[in-house]
Amino acid sequence: MIEPIQALLHDLLEQLGARRIAVVPTGTPSPVSGPGGVRTLPLGAGARLEVELGAIGRADDEVDRALVLAVRALRQLAREHRVALPAVQVSSGGTVRVLDRISAFVHALGDLHGAHNALLLVNDEVLVARREPDLLEKSRLELLTRRLAAEAKHRHSSHADLADPDAFTLSFWHRAVLVLYFVGPYPVDFVRHRAKAVARELAELLPDLEPEPESPAVALRPPE
Repeated sequence: MIEPIQALLHDLLEQLGARRIAVVPTGTPSPVSGPGGVRTLPLGAGARLEVELGAIGRADDEVDRALVLAVRALRQLAREHRVALPAVQVSSGGTVRVLDRISAFVHALGDLHGAHNALLLVNDEVLVARREPDLLEKSRLELLTRRLAAEAKHRHSSHADLADPDAFTLSFWHRAVLVLYFVGPYPVDFVRHRAKAVARELAELLPDLEPEPESPAVALRPPE
């Protein structure tokens, strides 16, 4: 019974771009949720379906429809097997899947009204872009990141944001920068809010792209 549940949850994970989906038996305490919160739906007999979404997700009606169908399918499985639903959990993971999720967040920013492009830079290199940047966009990146670093230093902070008439930049994590190009005036406060929400998600995903150390850390014996 576990395999069809896992397959169903994996499909739902892909459909919603969720961070975690779980069938939780009765008596299990509620988890600590991320920025997107946790949606819970009853499955009967005290069990529940938990769906942890990201800060930027699908439309509410799309999520609602998918969850209703998933709950129906899970309840049908329980009736067919005449047993309580077991604990099953799936989550996004793996380098390819993580990069796909990072791309989805950046693409969502690039789809904002009036946006021409959205890019994620890590260590001064473009990791993801909504569309291939043109020569002008590429030529502006170095100056934008330098100004951003200067602004962070001026604020006595490790991170900062800058709002130009046709570009918005935000630094976060370890030398990561979001760059949004616009075709004209844009709502700065709204864009800042969305960019920061995406940055919080990316800050949790980017470490998963880093290679594992070749050997485990060794704790040195303290001097006697």
